[in-house]
This record gives sequence, structure tokens and C-alpha cells, in this order.
Amino acid sequence: MKTIGIDAGGSLLKVVYEEQGSYHYKWFPIAEMDQAVAWLQLLGPLSAYKVTGGKAHKVQEKLAGATVTLVPEFDSVCIGTRELLIKEKIEVPEKYLIISIGTGTSFYIVEGDKYQRLFGSGIGGGTINGLSQLLLKEHDFTKVVELAQRGKRGTVDLLVKDLYEDEEPPLPGDLTAANFGKPELSNSKKEDVAAALFQMIGETLLLLAKQFASPFQVQKFVYVGSAVANNPALQQIISSFDGSFEQESIFIDYGSYAGAIGAITYQS
Repeated sequence: MKTIGIDAGGSLLKVVYEEQGSYHYKWFPIAEMDQAVAWLQLLGPLSAYKVTGGKAHKVQEKLAGATVTLVPEFDSVCIGTRELLIKEKIEVPEKYLIISIGTGTSFYIVEGDKYQRLFGSGIGGGTINGLSQLLLKEHDFTKVVELAQRGKRGTVDLLVKDLYEDEEPPLPGDLTAANFGKPELSNSKKEDVAAALFQMIGETLLLLAKQFASPFQVQKFVYVGSAVANNPALQQIISSFDGSFEQESIFIDYGSYAGAIGAITYQS
């Protein structure tokens, strides 16, 4: 019997299954849960399912009659992150912080085989989606990422060098003094607004991560979740602080599926 791992989050439903020694990945918008369930039933009518995430119970209801095991979300993320680090041939640190950026963001400390969730933030992919609709009139996450890569956030953000004008600033001039802080923004280009939006999200989450990591003396930050995986705009912003914050940012190619991978490999 094939076992299928499912992570049903606030925005996306992620599916992982193994075939001939390799993982296969697929995702659906959470609003298309019925279509996802129909596809799952075609994929393997006799499959067993391990389901995690905030909407796991709803998926369980849709899969009535199938063998469904609900897996704790926090365990799934931490177990799946380790599995993906190994799968992608990235050295697993002895101690590291997981920053899982999905609809919102969760922070986990991992030391050897032990892990715990430290905190959560409402800032995440849901924030990007919502503000993109309000500010840019864009609903396509991929297009917003492309816009951000082309944009110049310095036309929207007030930078330290803007405050000091002709004087030498006491801090690096390109640091943000105020997100979206330029006096006049009414004629801002969409690309520049998108770049400033990603800068605000990246800076905020990184500062939170640094604060949570300090008591544990952690310098390895592993990023997973659908809002950061395959998102070069956000990854570049986060990694740009590696030197000044003395941490190493690690991004996993299939980090969107950490929860689903963790569910399928979870042992109660």
C-alpha cells in the first residue's frame, strides 16, 4: 500500500509520495481541495494517508473511508526539514533554527534529535499575498516575485543615507530607516513597491529569528515553507544580512514540502 504525505496549510495543500526510491511533489491551492482529493484517489485508490497542517481534519473528512493518520504539525516540519537537508546533500548542523515561512511563520530550535517550537508570527506568505493585492492589484505570487527582482526598493524605502544627506552616516547607508518611508509614493512603480514589500518581510522575519536564536547561540538558520522556497527575491534579502548578523542562511529547494515529508516519515 502506497503512503502519501499531505500538508494542508492556510494557502496551499502540498502532497508528497515515494515511488521507486524517489519523492514526487505536487501542490494545490487550498481552495481546490476537492480537486486535490479527486487526484489523490486516482493516484492510489488503496493508499494510506498521513496528513498534517491546520486543515488536516478537513482533508480527513474528504478522504472518508481511506486510512488516514493525523500527524502533529510541529513534528512534521522539524522531521521533514532534517529529511530534506539529507536528501539535498546539505550537512545537517548540530544546532540550528528552522524558520518556516508559510501563510504565517513559525520558529523552531533544533539540537540533535530534539526540537521545539519557540514562537510564531503573523508575518509571512499570507502577508505578501494580502499586501500585493492591496498595493499592487496582483494576485499571482510568482508574478510578484518577478516584479520584486526587477525593482529598486530605495525609491520607496527611506534609507539611512537619505536621513544624513551630505553627511557620513554612522551606519551603512543602504540600511532601512523606514519601510515605505519616502515622503512621496503616489507615483511609485509596481516593481519598486514589490521590492520594498519583500524587504520589509525579509527584514522583519530575520530580526525575529536573530532575537530567538541569541539565547541558544545558534548561527545556522534553515528556511523552509512555500513563501521562501524558490523565491530568489526573498532569499537574496535574507542572505544579504549573513555577514553583518554572523549567521548562515540555508535554503532548501523543496522546503515547501517539509511538512508533507515529515508527515510521511513520522513514526508515532
